[in-house]
Amino acid sequence: MTHKYLFGATVAVFAFGVVTVGPAYAQRRDGGLLPQETSGDVTAVGCLVRGTAVRGGKKDKYALARVKKGPVASVPEATCTVDQGADALTVDNPEKGKITDAALGRWVEITGRLERETDKDPDNLRELDVATFKLVPVVVPTPPAAAPAPAPRAAAPAAAPAPAPRAAEPMAPAPTPTPEPKKLPKTASQLPAIGFAGLLSLAAGLMLRSSRLRQRG
Repeated sequence: MTHKYLFGATVAVFAFGVVTVGPAYAQRRDGGLLPQETSGDVTAVGCLVRGTAVRGGKKDKYALARVKKGPVASVPEATCTVDQGADALTVDNPEKGKITDAALGRWVEITGRLERETDKDPDNLRELDVATFKLVPVVVPTPPAAAPAPAPRAAAPAAAPAPAPRAAEPMAPAPTPTPEPKKLPKTASQLPAIGFAGLLSLAAGLMLRSSRLRQRG
């Protein structure tokens, strides 16, 4: 009995998970424009492709893939690519908007009525009944301009080389002191000279006297 209860509870949980996950996945694939149980007028922007380019698309229909809410002023790329699991809508009555193959692979904006979806199959795409259609302008973003390189700084003037040290001028030789004249010691006296002069006078007188005596004799 216990095993039967556990088995039944497991099956119930699994079944509930399948029921809840299925619509949630389908909701993600319509771009979140409107709740699935609601229909209404929308503006959708996306990449126009053939229905077979996405999972759940119809081969005789266009599909609007990579869906997002519009309007938008511009897109950065002229062409677009999609994968099988991309969000998408089936484009119904394209002739109302004069949609042709010339718009395939390009970003477009479609206004119209989005039908509600009650199917639990996540690959069953919601239908967008076209009212108007236009290509979205392409504006390629301009890369930011590189900041101008700073002007090179003027080189600082080179420092003048330090003057070479001047050679030491030879010192003039100190003047040789002139020797003072030696003073003779005052040892001589004038007395001898006076005596000598007196002696000469005496001698002269004697000679004169002798001469006179001779003349008389």
